[in-house]
Parts: sequence; C-alpha cells; structure tokens
Amino acid sequence: MILHSLREILRFCVCGSILFTAAAALAQTATNADPLVVVVDGKYGYIGHQGHILIPPQFIWADSFLQGFGTVYACGKYVSIDAQGNLLPRRKAAPGELAAKSKDGKVGFINPSGEFVVPPSFDDALPFSDGLAAVKTGDKWGFVDTNGRQVIPPQFKAAYYFQQGIGLVESDAGEVLIDKSGVTIAKGFSVLQPIAEGRVPASREDKSGYLDLQGKVTIPLIYDTALAFSEGLAAVEKGDKWGYVDKDGQVVVPFKFDHAESFSQGLAPARLRKTSGFIDKSGVFAFTLPYRDASGFSDDGISAFWTEDNLFGYLNTSGHVIWGPVHGIPEHTPILGWTEEDKAQSCRGFSDATKQMISGFPAE
Repeated sequence: MILHSLREILRFCVCGSILFTAAAALAQTATNADPLVVVVDGKYGYIGHQGHILIPPQFIWADSFLQGFGTVYACGKYVSIDAQGNLLPRRKAAPGELAAKSKDGKVGFINPSGEFVVPPSFDDALPFSDGLAAVKTGDKWGFVDTNGRQVIPPQFKAAYYFQQGIGLVESDAGEVLIDKSGVTIAKGFSVLQPIAEGRVPASREDKSGYLDLQGKVTIPLIYDTALAFSEGLAAVEKGDKWGYVDKDGQVVVPFKFDHAESFSQGLAPARLRKTSGFIDKSGVFAFTLPYRDASGFSDDGISAFWTEDNLFGYLNTSGHVIWGPVHGIPEHTPILGWTEEDKAQSCRGFSDATKQMISGFPAE
C-alpha cells in the first residue's frame, strides 16, 4: 500500500505521534483483553492471547481492537465487532472521545453516539490529541478544544498533534513547536517521533537530540537517530551503532547494537550482528527471535513481529510465539477505497439474516 502524504499517514495511524509505523500502530492499539487480528488464507479474524481462534477468519479486512471493539468490512460497510464476534453498527468514537466527521463538505466532531458536539464548520480536521484538534479554515490551520472553541486561531500552513502540551505546526519559517496558547517555544527543528516523558526528540542539520517541554536543548543533538523516551530510556544511534540514554543524556546501555527500538514491558527489540530478539534494560538479550521488524510490547504483553522472509506473527513477553510466523499479514484498509468487486466479496459467506442486519446499519 502506498501512503501518498504525511497528512494521509497521520489520518491513517492516529496514535498521538507525528509518524507511526504499521508495527507501532499494531502495538499501540491493543488493550489487556482485546483479541488480536490475524489473516488466514486471505481472510481476517481474531485470536486470543494464547493463540487460539476467537473469531473465525471470514472478513476481507479487519482492524485491531481498541477499547473492546474492532472494525471489520462486511457487505460493503465498516461495522464494529465485539470480542464474541457480534456485528454492530460502527462505533463512531471511543468512549469519552470525539471523532472527526464530514457533512455537506465541512468537518466537525461527533461523540460515540454519532451526534455532532462540535458542528461541521471546518474545511478539514485531524483527530483530537492532548485535548486539542488541528482544524483548517480556508487555507490556514489552528486548534480547537473539545467544546469547539478556537483556542489557537487559524494561522499556520499546516498543523498536526499536541503531545504533552507541545504542538507541531508549519509556518512560513518552517516547522515550529508551540505551546497550548500558540506561543512559539522552538523553531528550526524537525520532530518525527512521539513526545514522551518530558522529552522532545528533535533533529536539525541531520543530527538528533532532545528538547525539554520548554523548548530548550536538554540532550545535545549529537546522534544520527533519536527515538522517543519510554520507561526512562531512549534508543539512540551514533555512527552505525545503537545504545540507550536516560533523560539526563547519560549512556545507560553502550553503543553496541546494530539496531534497537524503544522499551515496553521492560523489554526492547534489538539486533546485534546476526542475533535479534528482545533485550532487558541492562542490554542483555532476555530471549532471541529471528525477525526483520518487531512492534514492541503493548499493555497486553503481546508484540507483533515480521521475519526476513515477510512472515508475520505474535509473541508474548516470555518469548513464546503464540501465532505464526505465517504468510498472512494484517494490512490497513486501502486509502483509495474499495472496488465494487471488493464490496461484493465482502458479503460472501454470510447468512441472509446477517446480510439483512448489516443492510439496516446506518450508512457512513
């Protein structure tokens, strides 16, 4: 699948970060009791955390569960699915959250019941993050709160997400970091990683380091790559080796790895020469696992992984592979939409009663 722009990526992987890989998206969406999406013979279904099938693979597309519900494409509609496999009208927003929705060419925000809480009056919008949402009026972007109040007037060429009180926008001068009053706290930096634990991964002139939440450099920009902080540490690359620093910039795990990722559940994916797996915070492999990419563990204690020969699987924090590796890789819905053939195929295999039920669900 080809993502056509930064803004499409942002819509596609709305997880509170500026850029998110598919691996990270899979890691971030699951919660403790949520089933895991799998693909068998081209059909999507769900498994439990022990690797057993919970919801048989029967859909041409399905998404990860989020707060108790997944989304599947069936009979030409996106519909919600619960952990028992019941199909329901598509949940408009997660509980306590608002979702962007278009009406008559304008965008507003609806609650989980589908009611507009913020009327559709904007030309474009991104989802809420940290209590604010970027909205476009004419050709300028600003931010509104959950009551629809324009907190930061439209004035930017582009605007993205707030995290920990800091927002990223684009002005005529380039990328700018602002606070929630719209005041510039730093400029001239690129931020392509999530802001976390009071540190802003920032790059300038091909070197990376960290700012604090006031926009001041707190860890010098001396690294080739700097990932987001997680569990008190951040993976950084210097030369062709990776290690970990703490929030004061002190090296905690030496620069010895050929690649490393962020910690979660006390473990981080890493590669050292021909060995790959998950390391602990002392930099020692807790267990090895041949992989090309790994998402890292989310709160449910499960990580997705992809092998060098493009197989997909899940494993737990004990290093036990609960699914795969197999050829079926969960992918996102096509950005350009479904064809008529896709719509017809999405209805095959369902009973007449199920088809009739889905046809009665509200249209998007």
